[in-house]
Amino acid sequence: MKPSARPLPDSRDRSTPRRALLSLVLPLPLALALATIPVALDRASAEEWSFVGARYQGMGGAGVAVVDDETASYWNPGALAFTESYGVSLPVGAYVGAQGGTLADVDRVSDYLDDLGGGALDQLLADVAAGNALTGEQLGAALRLGAQELPGLDEDGEGVGAGIDASLLLRYKHFAVTGIGQSHFAADPVFDRDNLSLSAETGANAVDGLVDPLTAADQYAPGTEPAVVADLEALFVGVGSAAPNLQAEELVYQAEQAGVNVRDEAVARNLVEIVDQTLATNAATFADNRSGTFVRGLAVEQVGFGYGHPLLRRRLGIGGNLKYMMGTTFNKFLRYDDIDGLGDFTDALTDSDSRKITHTASLDLGVLFKPWEWLRFGVTARDVTKPKFDLARDAANPGGKRDLTLDPQVRAGVALWILPSWVVAFDADLTKNESELIDDFQSQILSLGTEWKLPIGKLGLAFRGGAYLNTASEDLADVTLTAGLGLRIADFNLDLAVGASPNTQKVSATDDQRIPSRANGSLSIAFRRNF
Repeated sequence: MKPSARPLPDSRDRSTPRRALLSLVLPLPLALALATIPVALDRASAEEWSFVGARYQGMGGAGVAVVDDETASYWNPGALAFTESYGVSLPVGAYVGAQGGTLADVDRVSDYLDDLGGGALDQLLADVAAGNALTGEQLGAALRLGAQELPGLDEDGEGVGAGIDASLLLRYKHFAVTGIGQSHFAADPVFDRDNLSLSAETGANAVDGLVDPLTAADQYAPGTEPAVVADLEALFVGVGSAAPNLQAEELVYQAEQAGVNVRDEAVARNLVEIVDQTLATNAATFADNRSGTFVRGLAVEQVGFGYGHPLLRRRLGIGGNLKYMMGTTFNKFLRYDDIDGLGDFTDALTDSDSRKITHTASLDLGVLFKPWEWLRFGVTARDVTKPKFDLARDAANPGGKRDLTLDPQVRAGVALWILPSWVVAFDADLTKNESELIDDFQSQILSLGTEWKLPIGKLGLAFRGGAYLNTASEDLADVTLTAGLGLRIADFNLDLAVGASPNTQKVSATDDQRIPSRANGSLSIAFRRNF
């Protein structure tokens, strides 16, 4: 008999339309209950969903409904209800991504500091701290740093994130024992708007110290001066400086000579803020400015025990994964003038004084529904008990958050087998995940992937492709494309996957080569055998 292109449902279930309808409707309350475990959270404090396993990374991160191997306890414990084999798997993976224009912003600041020279910057900061008069070049450099370069680091939701995972996964029929290590690291740039004063004096004395009224000149033809000149002149008149109009024009001119875009509204506002602080306070100067980056990380090692139970004549699977978690947090602040290269970031992550360890436990739940063999629906909720990890404190910068909490993450998926060897899968985060490592960064991933298997006797090939998009990002065009390859030799499996975003940014650290804003890769080695 010629085999059907699509597997048929069990003949016992072909009774009446009502019976078929009930088989579809009965699991819905359970799935909805699972989806509302986070109490319909609009946002969840959690890191971006990791794509554990090369198969699912190659499929763009679509794994909730299609999973059928040792990674089921991670992607969807409900899938364990349908596994009738045993196996062991060793997946490893990594990703790196820059959110927004972070790479360009950091690159621009680094290039300017290199051009300025460490000695010149040190002298500028020393003179500001000591209350010495600044030269025109020093004034221009300070204004460029404070009004144009450093503020670019403080865009909401921007930063550089990276992660690695390595796991040992064991499965026997409906049971699974897992050891998963996941690490997320991030560099979160910040701009200090509170310490911008350029003088130890206040009022008119501060103005005259910045711009000598005897040498200040009319630098712009009438009607051509930038609008910010009038704003600064009003401030100088208010404190009674010697030559407010000339001093305002001279200060703006020195900033423009240093490369400051004084006609840009945002930059102009920053110039006014710097001058306003200079006139009003002598408590903290630009020498005390705390602009820079937080280097934060969360590494979680977890040991889990998973089980899936079949219901409704093996059309519905429900499962859970109870896990012990040991989390290590990293937290180190690096000031902008203390960063010389990538080594400073790695040193911050390996500093034993900047880490803290927390022991806790949590639970993952999953549902997988198969109305037919060629169609699956799945929902997974991870970390339903909200595990919390103490955040290491940086002695040099004691303020800020004190712990990292992983709120429940809910992800849903659907998988459709167009042919027995060809599947298309779609996943979507139902919760918007707000990062604890990069302030104001949110992720809500949509994943689309496909896999085509080509059996050749005891050999087998699998070709995979996919894409995923962070719908919570402001740049909805920043799609990451993925591809993967699987090789099976008897009971042994080798899977590879890579991914990259077509969106690229030029980075001077790579000799001005353009690099993807996001890239990932994964490798899995597994042995599995059917009973």
